[in-house]
Amino acid sequence: MKRLISASLLIFFLFPTYSNAAGPVQLLQSKCPSAVQELHSKRGLPSKANAFLPGLLAANPAVKTWQIVSISPLKKSSPYYKPALKTCKKKVADSTYLIDVLVTKKSTQLPVRMHLFAARQENNWTIWGFSSY
Repeated sequence: MKRLISASLLIFFLFPTYSNAAGPVQLLQSKCPSAVQELHSKRGLPSKANAFLPGLLAANPAVKTWQIVSISPLKKSSPYYKPALKTCKKKVADSTYLIDVLVTKKSTQLPVRMHLFAARQENNWTIWGFSSY
């Protein structure tokens, strides 16, 4: 019985379960983007995110490395849709791409995830918010 409990605890800590709840979306500027364009293509967004991340993460000396894992449209089934909707309303949430970033810190060996929220405005990408879990 002790082996079963020990094995269960080990599995729990090695393979944590992720909840479907996401934290609130924090605005990077003082307001939500306006005049957003509908989702068509993410062309130009990876380079915008790669240029934006060093400045955002430079303020935190604990950050060791970061890597963009994925960039995809923010879907209504995503746990991040409702927080984005609450922060910037339906038009912005429906026109948003979610950028999943893996961040490793100097003090720990376990990486953390951060999500950036980006929308296209007047032929330019705007990274308007972030959330972490």
